Amino acid sequence: MSNTDISKRGVLVRNAVVFQLKLMADGLRDLVLLPVSLVATIIGLLRGGDEPEREFNQVIAIGRESEQWINLFGNHAVADNANAVASIDALFIKVEKTLKQHYQAAGTSASAQAEIDEALQLAHDKARAQESE
Repeated sequence: MSNTDISKRGVLVRNAVVFQLKLMADGLRDLVLLPVSLVATIIGLLRGGDEPEREFNQVIAIGRESEQWINLFGNHAVADNANAVASIDALFIKVEKTLKQHYQAAGTSASAQAEIDEALQLAHDKARAQESE
């Protein structure tokens, strides 16, 4: 197995983890917005007046902002400013960078990493062989 295959698998794992976390954030957002939008609608109906939809539109605006922050499917640009947490992607980039710095500071040698990768590959090959039996 080449290092390219290992790095591609690493990218796949990272992308899958980030996507799962984004799905959880999106679900939590939906869970919060559901009752808030209903309350805003009831307030608008009871208040009436020239702008009964004012509170509801505020909820919609919050939903749009949170959708852009979560960026579930990568439709929005990621902020270049490393100090700003303008999106969940920027937050993940900061966390990943910090984890890599700690990992490199720990001094895992290249040979130890190669042995770990080889063991993982052997386990993967063994599992694949058992599936085909």
